Amino acid sequence: MVWNQPTKLVEPMVIKTPSDVSGCTLRACACFGLIAHHTTQSSPKIDHPTPAMLDHIGASSTVLITGASGAGKSCLLRGIQQSISRSTKTHFVHDSSTQTDQSAAMLDLFIGPLERRAATLSYAGLAEPKLWAMPASCLSVGERARLHLALTMHNAQRGDVVIADEFATPLDRASAFALARTMRRWAKQAGITLIAATAHEDMAGMLNPDLVIDMNTRTTRTARTTCERADQPITIEQGTIADYQTLAHLHYRGSKPATHTLVLKATRAVPILGEILAGVLVISMPTLNGSWRDRPWPGFFSSGNKTTNAKRINANLRCISRVIVEPRSRGLGVASELVRHYLRNPQTPATESIAAMGSVCPFFERAGMTPYELIPVPVDLRLLDATEHQQHELADLINTPIESGSLLERELITWSKVRKVIGSGTPDPKTIQSLAPIAACRLLANPRAYAHVYSHGDDRDGSRSTRARN
Repeated sequence: MVWNQPTKLVEPMVIKTPSDVSGCTLRACACFGLIAHHTTQSSPKIDHPTPAMLDHIGASSTVLITGASGAGKSCLLRGIQQSISRSTKTHFVHDSSTQTDQSAAMLDLFIGPLERRAATLSYAGLAEPKLWAMPASCLSVGERARLHLALTMHNAQRGDVVIADEFATPLDRASAFALARTMRRWAKQAGITLIAATAHEDMAGMLNPDLVIDMNTRTTRTARTTCERADQPITIEQGTIADYQTLAHLHYRGSKPATHTLVLKATRAVPILGEILAGVLVISMPTLNGSWRDRPWPGFFSSGNKTTNAKRINANLRCISRVIVEPRSRGLGVASELVRHYLRNPQTPATESIAAMGSVCPFFERAGMTPYELIPVPVDLRLLDATEHQQHELADLINTPIESGSLLERELITWSKVRKVIGSGTPDPKTIQSLAPIAACRLLANPRAYAHVYSHGDDRDGSRSTRARN
């Protein structure tokens, strides 16, 4: 009998794995016609890009690699990094917890001026000051992903390439939209090429990249043929004090704003959720005392007659007392647009504001207001001298017990009375201890004042403004 040999053997597919494969795993794979074979080769798979694809990437500021999970996005990213690293410095966003000091405060993981650190965190979707003092170990999955992104961004220089796998994957879509917009703006301004990969189908519309590489279809398309840009338009209109109260818990200073005369609210349309409250601005009556006002408006509000001064202030000046932006909407320019919107049609010719975070988040300047560094008043200088005399750093006031009868205690009480933190009389020891962090916070912040003068000749779109004089 002649054996009928098959023309072609159908052999099982071999899976090469660096793992030690158990009998249970071998049996499970065999059920599907697979053979698990142990190998010492543990290098991840690399998919090298074509020369044409590299040319397209080199001509782009933002590149998005899309495709379903397992489509090969990560393999292509590794290939791109390997191909361009010979001529261009590349930075790969790592998500390993070993990459960062798990005990250090988030802000302390960065180097350089405070303003630059805060700006990087804002671009990466971490414009939440409560998080800046937290270590990476206490962050959520989405916050840690954005922290690793921020650290990579901070180390990149003009002309470099930043590669981000699983870009915005752990984020809700409202936060993902804000991150995509801020990252695109950062890449353009910094002169850096951002290459991001994600399985989310809506990211192309959010990021609006110069180049899209679709791993599902293995096609490449430029900005002219990308999918329609997603938009979450921001609308600003008059609101109510209830809108402020909705976001008031997000403001870090517990005191209420002075008597309000106007509330503006910003809303934006978000997929599934619909319209959300993105931010609020509160206009209030100004205080009657403000020694710094002589700088933008010399002599006008300091005529020497208190009655005249009060009448001029009430008739000509309003204060922007609160600007609050909902966390998912930060980085989209909501704060500056709220201020800009008010300045186009203000209630009075002159507008002012005092901002403790002005040096860290200068949105008032972006809106067209002129900043003024506040000159320390004598009572501040006395407290600073007392702190230095007792060999303390200003930050020490937050946690260091205040000795009874000490110079520092006396100056702290004096400071608190002048600043109207407490009333007359001698406070008890418990109250004195609580005054120290209040004073430290006030003096560490180094607030800025802002001023703006509206001219009736201004264009309604705010393209022209008459600023206060230095």
